[in-house]
Amino acid sequence: MSEYKSVWVRAGRLKKEEKKLLGRGMKLVDDPQQADLLDLSAQIETACNRLHEEGYDVISILPSVSGHSEKGVVNQGGYGFGYSVTDGAVITARRRAH
Repeated sequence: MSEYKSVWVRAGRLKKEEKKLLGRGMKLVDDPQQADLLDLSAQIETACNRLHEEGYDVISILPSVSGHSEKGVVNQGGYGFGYSVTDGAVITARRRAH
């Protein structure tokens, strides 16, 4: 058994309502610009409890992010912007001394 253990938990995407094709009702779709932080926090809690049961103490939780960019056309000129989205968290733990 290792002295240290790291676990990565993945964040899902927040759902948003979007019109269906031809405006016939609404549907839920993933929002690529927002993480579902409620789900991520539940996953972190589950992972931390599992590590505790395995005899580890959590020493750090660090978010992991991914970078994205978008571009478009405004009045024949161009524009672009970048942003980051939380895609999960890395949990590091150390085995408890007995």
